[in-house]
Amino acid sequence: KEGAACEEDLGVYGVEAFTKRDLYDAVRYTQPRTPAEKRLADLTLSSFEKNGLKLPEYKLAQVKELKTKLTTLETQFSANLNNDVTTTAFSEEELKGVPADFVKNLKQDGNGKFIVTTKEPDYVMIIQNAENNSARLKMTQAYANRAAKENTLLLQQATELRGKIAALMGYKTWADYKITDRTATDAAAVWTFLNNLKGKLSEANMADHAKLLKFKKELDPTATKIDQWDISYLSCQLQKRDFKLDNEVIKEYFPTDVVMAGLFDVYSQMLGVTYVPVTDAKVWSPDVQQYEIRNKGDNRLIGYFYTDFVPREGKYGHAAAFPLIGGREINGTYNLPIAAIVANLSRPANGKPSLMSHEDVTTVFHEFGHIMHQTLTRAPYASVSGANVAQDFVEAPSQMLENWTWDADILQSLSGHYLDHSKKLPKELLDQMIAAREFNQGYFYTRQLMLATFDMTIHTQPTADVSETYNRLYKEMIGVEPVADGHFAAGFGHMMGGYDAGYYGYLWSQVYAEDMFTKFQEGGLRSPDVGAQYRKTILEKGNTVNALDLLTEFLGRDPSPAPFYKKLHINP
Repeated sequence: KEGAACEEDLGVYGVEAFTKRDLYDAVRYTQPRTPAEKRLADLTLSSFEKNGLKLPEYKLAQVKELKTKLTTLETQFSANLNNDVTTTAFSEEELKGVPADFVKNLKQDGNGKFIVTTKEPDYVMIIQNAENNSARLKMTQAYANRAAKENTLLLQQATELRGKIAALMGYKTWADYKITDRTATDAAAVWTFLNNLKGKLSEANMADHAKLLKFKKELDPTATKIDQWDISYLSCQLQKRDFKLDNEVIKEYFPTDVVMAGLFDVYSQMLGVTYVPVTDAKVWSPDVQQYEIRNKGDNRLIGYFYTDFVPREGKYGHAAAFPLIGGREINGTYNLPIAAIVANLSRPANGKPSLMSHEDVTTVFHEFGHIMHQTLTRAPYASVSGANVAQDFVEAPSQMLENWTWDADILQSLSGHYLDHSKKLPKELLDQMIAAREFNQGYFYTRQLMLATFDMTIHTQPTADVSETYNRLYKEMIGVEPVADGHFAAGFGHMMGGYDAGYYGYLWSQVYAEDMFTKFQEGGLRSPDVGAQYRKTILEKGNTVNALDLLTEFLGRDPSPAPFYKKLHINP
């Protein structure tokens, strides 16, 4: 509650500060002395102007009022999700197929049924493993209705407010308004990109759909279609059959402490830094650990980060990297950046430590990529330091690093059986994991495309019904009926957490991510030389230089979409 209140206060303060004409004028009439100062001045003026400082006073007052209301709606939406305590009760029979260790750790109600929350780890465990069709349906309905009534209304109100703000600012839509300062430059470019992908991914998605339906018919000869609550289950079980992959077996080789030690080692070699635990740090939960980041060459302290991996009541429900203090120069010294990597991994239970799925490992590698972007910065001003870059580029560094968790040598180094850390992933299991990398990727990328299309649709048609729009696009693009009476949009935190008219950035920035990865493919995934170049060019400079110029400098050529399309096995 305290955090949500602070977040709302900060949002209101931001609106207040960037609608002050005297501050705007003070910046407008300064004379930058260096390229960095000019960049800062240009971006700061743009922020003022995007808050209405070029408008007449009466319109500026309207924008300020609407933006203040919008901040309150966004904060309340996030708080509702974080504080959601929805649970679902399952009988022992309904939980058939769900790993016994998970079931043992569940609380029971007065009727002997097992209580399952809608937090990500619980949700995934049920929909991937429960053999009972009704149990998966019940779990899907509960998950798709988190904070449904209040958050659906909040998102609906937010899209309407955003449309009004855009109109006052002279833009056709909120998407046009938001995208002007990104690498995409306008909404039309984003629509062209998404529509181009839609046609190319449709065939791959249909092929994945056909495989799942064929498998479902083998399990149930009367089956005629795939339901939404089948997809994760069938995918998981088909992987077990065709690739001999069992997530519960894989997890045994990825204890969280072993994975993190291996992750630190990889990043350390590549980026020339070391990570030192701080034993006397003040933390917000006993499960949180603080680390120092030091430069390898001279042991210079560069920054700090926290790890926060254990679920608890009121905590952010997914995985993310949060900047806490931005890096900047103050009176000739560099104010050290501080960040936090947050996830919700399994708790130690039944004699086993916290264990990670391979998906968890990839997620943590991704989020730690953000942490390095946030903390290895050397930009002189906080507002352009770290990951304060164009939003459709911000995911590129972290997405690039997901590739590390598909490399055999890297995966071996991250593994160690929880009973004996010297026992690495067996070669047969490792080979099968890598062979299964492209399994269901047509569906995965189509779902990402569908979410980006939903986002762009509700932010170019602000009167669109958010639940109806999601359900229509899900059926149209995924090819499956969405769960009845579901309100997925109410739990789609990105729409009220800064990714409004920006979700396309996950796909857009992956074009840059795959292109940057080619440099490491050539030089080696642990290469200190390529890593140093990456650190100096991409990570340290933040937003002091346009993202496309940074990419060109790092690559030694203009960026190309070819590696992205090659990964997806589609023609440009």
